[in-house]
Amino acid sequence: MPPHLRPLLPTHLRPLLPLLLALACGGAFAADAAPETNPELERAAKLRDEAKALRKQADDTLAAEERKCYDRFLVNRCIAQAKDARLATLSKARTLEAEASRTELAQKQRAAEESGRTRSDAPTEAAKPAPEGGFAIQPDPMADSTRRQREADAVRAKEAQQVERKQKDADKAKARAQAEAEAAGRADAAARDRARYEERIRKREAEKAEDAAKDAAKPAN
Repeated sequence: MPPHLRPLLPTHLRPLLPLLLALACGGAFAADAAPETNPELERAAKLRDEAKALRKQADDTLAAEERKCYDRFLVNRCIAQAKDARLATLSKARTLEAEASRTELAQKQRAAEESGRTRSDAPTEAAKPAPEGGFAIQPDPMADSTRRQREADAVRAKEAQQVERKQKDADKAKARAQAEAEAAGRADAAARDRARYEERIRKREAEKAEDAAKDAAKPAN
């Protein structure tokens, strides 16, 4: 504080003048040091939030659909379709996460370059541009796990289809065998009926012949 203004400060506050000045300067420095918002980083954070929401949506939808599948006839096929839908949603989430990672990496590289230029007043050598094609995104472990899960789901779906097809073939064979057995039974019954009828006819003819013989043997009056 300028000396000509010191008498204006209350007497009981004059011993605290150095502390008050230090606090005022510290507040000014803190205000100057406040980080500026980075639209690209904010966009990356929103992408990650969207990806997180998609992942939760995929898991919740799969759980709900699996419960419904157990009330349906083709349970395995229903579950396989629900898992395929989940993988499609996870693919969208991974796309958002990859874009967020690229954005964050670009901002980190930019911040590092700016920090290297302003770290000292001495002239520094300009950073050499990265060779084209030199930047490579590291494989995502989650993507590899999802790929393996997709392959396992495809194998299970194929096995379920084979089991379902075998079951259908077995049901058809059983129905065909039952129909053939019923037809054979009806044919046997018809043959027995026909044999009984023919037997009655033979007995009737025999009785008629016997009666005729008896009539012929009687003496004429």
